[in-house]
Amino acid sequence: MRRLWFTLSLLGVVLHLGYSADPSGRWFRLTILHTNDTHGHLLPFSYPENIAPDSQEAGVPFKTNIGGVARRATLIKRLREELQPYPALVIDAGDYMDGTPFSLEFQGEADVACMNACGYDFATLGNHEFSNPLDTVLRLVKMGRFQTVCANLRYRDTGEPLVPPYVVTQIGELRVALFGLVMTDTQNYRGARERVEVTNPFEVARILVPQLRLQADVVILISHLGIGDDERLAREVPGIDVIVGGHSHTRLAEPRFIEWQQKAPVNLGGTIVVQAHQWGGELGRLDLLFWRNSETNRLEMVGYKGRLVPITADIPEDPAARRVLERYWKRIAGKYGRIVGTATDDFVRRGDDFAHYYLVGDAVRAMLGVEFDLQNMFGIRIELARGAISYFDLARMMPFGNTIVRFEITGRDLKRLLAEQRPTVSGIRYRVENRRLIEATINGQPIEDDRIYKGTTNSYFADRYLKPLGISYADTGKVLLDVVADYIRKQRKVSPVYDGRRVVR
Repeated sequence: MRRLWFTLSLLGVVLHLGYSADPSGRWFRLTILHTNDTHGHLLPFSYPENIAPDSQEAGVPFKTNIGGVARRATLIKRLREELQPYPALVIDAGDYMDGTPFSLEFQGEADVACMNACGYDFATLGNHEFSNPLDTVLRLVKMGRFQTVCANLRYRDTGEPLVPPYVVTQIGELRVALFGLVMTDTQNYRGARERVEVTNPFEVARILVPQLRLQADVVILISHLGIGDDERLAREVPGIDVIVGGHSHTRLAEPRFIEWQQKAPVNLGGTIVVQAHQWGGELGRLDLLFWRNSETNRLEMVGYKGRLVPITADIPEDPAARRVLERYWKRIAGKYGRIVGTATDDFVRRGDDFAHYYLVGDAVRAMLGVEFDLQNMFGIRIELARGAISYFDLARMMPFGNTIVRFEITGRDLKRLLAEQRPTVSGIRYRVENRRLIEATINGQPIEDDRIYKGTTNSYFADRYLKPLGISYADTGKVLLDVVADYIRKQRKVSPVYDGRRVVR
């Protein structure tokens, strides 16, 4: 109790004094500036006005004209100057690509070049970096002027690590260990399938963390596991001081503190978990305060404070980062800057209705003349704002380059897909309760088990869910993005639909 009172009192004094330098060396501050899941959002962006009130985006303080990597670079440099003489580490927790035309056209090169301009120090790999071939992933790692770490990636044939598992570095008088982990489903992505093994992150952490604990004053995990696994890892593997997280796009306005199940007399006896939502609309900031133990003469963490810093239009663009960005944007602006049509209102989620998904499914069904279309959840990446629709906007919605496939399926297998995968649909109405299909119709008629139906979906859904069922399909070669763009261009104006076609309880 006395230690807690001392920690809070010291932290209050230090915060009040603005972290001014302590020439006696009794205490030390380390700041972590962090991003995750930026997904190619190098330009400023906006959220639709009518986003669901229960969504994370509703809690974002600024929703219009936010983000942008050149503004992020300015903010990072500004904070680093303000924090002197104490250091700031700039960290990214993965999935820096695969979300906008920059990633579609440059396969992560533009993203890494802009991260270099921002001055990143450390990063881990996310699953979406492996949407590229493995050689491209390795080229991006080599291109980065920041250190990439990930401890559960190795070559399948040799067992050698794909990238350094961890790094231990001296920052002032503080010894800092950083290691990375990525979700096991990365194994199913293109760049990992043939030569890479993604090992169990919990097993790796249980072996590695005690080793790092012996070498460092503070242990930091750069995680692309998602908030659920981050919290579980914090509880089950004592010794991690900080988890800079990603993958789940979780907006933690303040850090979460997870006490270790096994008590250990190290620092705070628990893990500080942070995550900065998505797309670089905000920059995460975590200040760690260390006090020198007079008995051991070592720096021990005694306090922390964290928040998300909005990246808004009043932050000027860093000229150097802007020049890097322009070098890539000029090469694609003619293609992606053109307007294809108009949205009469926001295409957003309302309950179980997902108007932005319905737009895609309805467009495909109309353009290819089939009975129904299926689109997997999480395949359409953004909601669409009212107003002019650019090709860039649609590429943000459908950033993966998927093509459209045709297939025939029995009603029995189709109902199984609806119950198990719960896709968004066009031409179908269905209801699922407790993973049981209650009703399903096509064009108003109940789906018959033995009848053959003709439909479409995207190439990802076909490969992931049709192939395991033994359902054959034919790739049309038509890119999903282009088909939807052609549909909107033909319609000129499109309006959102909320018709209860998909109910999942």
